[in-house]
Amino acid sequence: MELNINANNVDVNKQLRAHIERKFGGLIRHLSAISSVQVELSSQPTRSQDDRMTVQVTLNVGGSLLRAEQRAANAIEAVNLVAGVLDRRIERYKSLTYRSERARQVVPLGAQQAEDDSRVPAYDGSEVLSAGNLVRVKRFQMNPMTVEEAAFQMQLLGHKFFMFMNTESHEYSLLYRRDDGDLGMIQPESA
Repeated sequence: MELNINANNVDVNKQLRAHIERKFGGLIRHLSAISSVQVELSSQPTRSQDDRMTVQVTLNVGGSLLRAEQRAANAIEAVNLVAGVLDRRIERYKSLTYRSERARQVVPLGAQQAEDDSRVPAYDGSEVLSAGNLVRVKRFQMNPMTVEEAAFQMQLLGHKFFMFMNTESHEYSLLYRRDDGDLGMIQPESA
């Protein structure tokens, strides 16, 4: 299992690194399919002292991504909070995959390894769009999946939307969570 730690405006000292390794290094005991753990720490000036530190953790589990993000007053507290959220997400993942019909399916969930695109010039916030600043560009490979698999992946990531290549229509689709709690899907219309 590969453990990567990235920090933005945070000094990752030996004590913090050891704490992160202790919290997330043993995750493979709970879920043997974890291939990588990406830990991102960032500090941002906020009005509230209680949520200046943000920790986001992304697990790559056999092609599926599990993600959690928490804010706290300091890095240790934020790491502890995000570890608790990940424990619950891992249990949900195991119950939905190992103990259900999904474990018997031949086709695994599509891998969605998202990463920052280094070929796109870095945006320093100077480009102002009508709706705000473009601050990040992400690119990822889209493997074909069903709507059910996309909904499952969106739930594991904790996102409100998920873009995927639909195996039924062979087109890109966008699945999103509506305000009423149900799901909606946007599909392109052929011209």
